[in-house]
Amino acid sequence: MLDKIEYEIADSFCESIIISSDLNLSNQQAWLEEHKNLYTRFNIQPGKLPAIANCNFEGVKYENISKFHRLYQKLSFEYHILDYKSHEEAIVYFFEQMNSYMIAHYLTEEYYMGMDLPDFFYSLGNAFQVLQDRGNNRLYTEIVQCSNCNKKQYFFKGNKDDSYLHLIFKLENGIVMDLIECRETKCVLPDNVDTEKQVFLDSITPPF
Repeated sequence: MLDKIEYEIADSFCESIIISSDLNLSNQQAWLEEHKNLYTRFNIQPGKLPAIANCNFEGVKYENISKFHRLYQKLSFEYHILDYKSHEEAIVYFFEQMNSYMIAHYLTEEYYMGMDLPDFFYSLGNAFQVLQDRGNNRLYTEIVQCSNCNKKQYFFKGNKDDSYLHLIFKLENGIVMDLIECRETKCVLPDNVDTEKQVFLDSITPPF
């Protein structure tokens, strides 16, 4: 049973973890392993019910413990996402978050959109930066089955100004093997799409 002092110490420690965490692909697994015991210490999961944070003591909610608990759950879900979603669904999920690190983790072919991996992820990072510079902090997905090309099109639209990426995924056995950026005006577009707001992945040449 924890006392008030232990909660205060843990809350401060969780705050420092949140502030200092550099949660990119190279250290996500190590981060989860490093903080597993702390998460377990404050995790409550009776039976098959959803896990919740044990972050309340004597009428006080320790917000940093709660935030750390949510962060750990999110990162654990993302690291094991193929246990819950298809490869295509996982790529869509990380596009919605504009998380190029995790997209890189799951897109492992040598070339995408005719670019090698460094060039592709440079272009992807720049496209995400353009979307963020326009005030968007996440994307939401609209899916359209184009009656002209008979392909499923993904519109990843910004939550602030509706700027968007327009992509088609090339699948083999359920795995995203390539991406096609749609520039064709003949494609069927949702009624609320402003074509002036499309952001392109292949419009910036890497400086190397």
